[in-house]
Amino acid sequence: MKPGVYRILIVTSLTALTGLLVLQVYWFVNAFAIQERQFDTNVNVALRSVADKLLKEGKEFSVRIEPVQKRESNTYFVSVNRQIEYNLLDSLIRAEFKKHDLFGAFTLAIYDHGNNALLWGNFYKQGALTEGDAACLGREHTTARTDFAVTFPGKRADIARSLNLWIITAAVFLLVLIVFAYMVINLSKQKRLAEVKNDFINNMTHELQTPITNIAMASEVLKTAMLRDARKAQHYAGIIHEENQRLRFHVEQVLQTAQMERSGVHLQKKKIDIHQLIETVIHNFEMRLQARHGSINTNLLASQSSVVGDPFHLSNLLYNLLDNADKYSPAEPEITITTHDRESGILISVADKGAGMKHDVQRYIFDKFYRAATGNLHDVKGFGLGLTYVLQIAKAHNGSVTVDSTENRGSRFDVFLKYA
Repeated sequence: MKPGVYRILIVTSLTALTGLLVLQVYWFVNAFAIQERQFDTNVNVALRSVADKLLKEGKEFSVRIEPVQKRESNTYFVSVNRQIEYNLLDSLIRAEFKKHDLFGAFTLAIYDHGNNALLWGNFYKQGALTEGDAACLGREHTTARTDFAVTFPGKRADIARSLNLWIITAAVFLLVLIVFAYMVINLSKQKRLAEVKNDFINNMTHELQTPITNIAMASEVLKTAMLRDARKAQHYAGIIHEENQRLRFHVEQVLQTAQMERSGVHLQKKKIDIHQLIETVIHNFEMRLQARHGSINTNLLASQSSVVGDPFHLSNLLYNLLDNADKYSPAEPEITITTHDRESGILISVADKGAGMKHDVQRYIFDKFYRAATGNLHDVKGFGLGLTYVLQIAKAHNGSVTVDSTENRGSRFDVFLKYA
């Protein structure tokens, strides 16, 4: 499948699933609003009936048109303006609530009609099904004219429980969406990993093919009886030796990376002078740059250069950074190594004036096998393991590696190591 089609399919699927989830939420909100209106209607009808019966009981028929007022989202005030016997009110409310399927817990309070002072109150934990535990039943009744109010503290929770099927459906759908998103992300990572591995295999085939071909050709020349010149023989033997070393380096690089992933990095730390280490690595690397008329400049400005680390791995770390700067410098390489003091360590910067990188590429360069595209897959040699190794070694020394790069203007890698 083409990358463009793959991306369109993924985006379309995620958009469709997200739209369905939003629709589910919209349906739930509407269903909740409908249930709340139905609840208010049932409470209003039940309390109207209670008010009507209380007024008839007291032979007072001047009932208001709207005796029930909704004071809060869950509080309903009933104005009857008459003496109320609590046991009668208790019986009427529970009977009407049962009739209208109102079984949630509620609070009943009686107020003085004149000054709106609270006279009695009680909490019905089992709602309409509460039996024999109304705390106000044994109290002396007042002769004042009163009103009453009913509050449902768990109103919203009760309504939500009535919509359990909606909630479960939405939760399952959300879970499906999360699983799908995870699978899409995982498939994208696997697809990218497969592409990177294919590039690695192609690179490795190309890198190994060149020294194998050179060794074969040199061996054939050495085998011919026509070769009588000892110097030429030595030259071709040197070619075989160099190409064999090149093969060995490639194989060891791959094996070393695999070993570090499997069992971690085993360091043999000791106190070393990082400036001396840098000078040694530069000395060994300068011969390679001479063939391209390149140069390495140093600005070793750090006043303290002692660190505790593994000299072998730190040398390889620096060598890989120099190798990277050389490979991605299309013309005569111009590399600068600088050191600076930091609060708790030393900062080593390796900068070049080469091809540089785009910003969206920089987050991948430390990934195993990743190589920034350069137009021709094989114009820059390597397996994409050098910077992975650099990051692993820096972390093993409790340090860090960062990159600052601009396309066509070069790159700078900063390695931080703690002081001894």
